[in-house]
Amino acid sequence: MTTAPASPPDRLAGRRCAMAESLLPPLYGLLARLPFEVLQLAFLQRAVSAAACLAVVCALLGVLVVQFRMAFFSDAVSHSAFTGIALGLLLGVDPWLSVLAFGVGIGMLAVRLRRQADLAMDTALGVLFSATIALGLAIISARKELARVLPGFLYGDILALTDRDLLWIILLTVAEIGFLLRFFNQLLFVSLHDHLARSAGVPAQTLEMAFAAALALLVGFAIKIVGLLLVTALLVIPAATARNLAGTIRGQVWLSVGLSLLATIAGLITSLHFDAAPGAAIILWAAGLFGLSLLRPR
Repeated sequence: MTTAPASPPDRLAGRRCAMAESLLPPLYGLLARLPFEVLQLAFLQRAVSAAACLAVVCALLGVLVVQFRMAFFSDAVSHSAFTGIALGLLLGVDPWLSVLAFGVGIGMLAVRLRRQADLAMDTALGVLFSATIALGLAIISARKELARVLPGFLYGDILALTDRDLLWIILLTVAEIGFLLRFFNQLLFVSLHDHLARSAGVPAQTLEMAFAAALALLVGFAIKIVGLLLVTALLVIPAATARNLAGTIRGQVWLSVGLSLLATIAGLITSLHFDAAPGAAIILWAAGLFGLSLLRPR
C-alpha cells in the first residue's frame, strides 16, 4: 500500500520541527548551565533567547534608523500593524502573517511614494499612517468581537512565546544580520548623502526599500516582545544613547548592541521581580540609560 506524498505545507512544517529539535535543545542546555535558577524554566529560556536576538537586531537597525532620521517610520509601521492584525482576524488568517505582510507593504509603499511624489518621508508616512489607522478602526468598529484579542498585540507577551515563535525570531535574526553585513556601508552612504550615493552608482531606492522591508519585518516580530505601542522605543532609544556616547559609527553600533542587551535582560529580571509588564520594564531601562548618557560632559 502506497502513501500519498506529503503536501508542501506539511513538508515545510516538518522541516521547521526538525530544525527546532536540532537547534533549540542545545540553546536551552547552554542557558540552563548559567548560574541563575530562573533559567531552568523553559518559558524563561525562550524569553531570554528571543529578547537577546531581537535586542541585537534592533540595535543594529536602530543605528541606521537614527542616521536616516526614520524614527517616525518605525512608529508608523508599528501602528499600521494594528490594521494588519484587524485584516488577519477579519480574513481568518494568522494575524502575525498579516502583520508582517501589511507592514512590509506599507514600508515599501512609503519609500516609493516619497521618491515618486517628491515628498518628505514624514509627509508620506503621515498620509499612509492616517489611512491605515482609519482602515483598522473601521474594521474593528464594524466587527466589535475582534476588539477582544487586541490587547495582547498592544502590549506584547514575551513570556508566552512558543518554540515556533523563537525559531522564527532566530531565523529573522540571522537573515537581518546577513543583510546588514552585506549592505550596511551602502545604506550608511545613502543615509548620509542620497544624491552622492546615487551618482556613485549605489541603487539608493532599491536599498531604501529593502531596508524598509527589513525594518517592517523586525517591527512585526518585536511586537511579540514589547507590543506595538513600544516597539519604536526598542529601535530608537539604544541607538540614540550610543550616539550620545560614541564618536564613530563603529562605536555606535557596538555600544548600541551592548546597551540594548543590557536593557533587555535587566528589564526581564525587573519584570519578574516586580511582576510588571516585561515590555514596559525593558523600555524603562533603555530610557534610563539614555538619561544617564545625557549627563556625560560634552
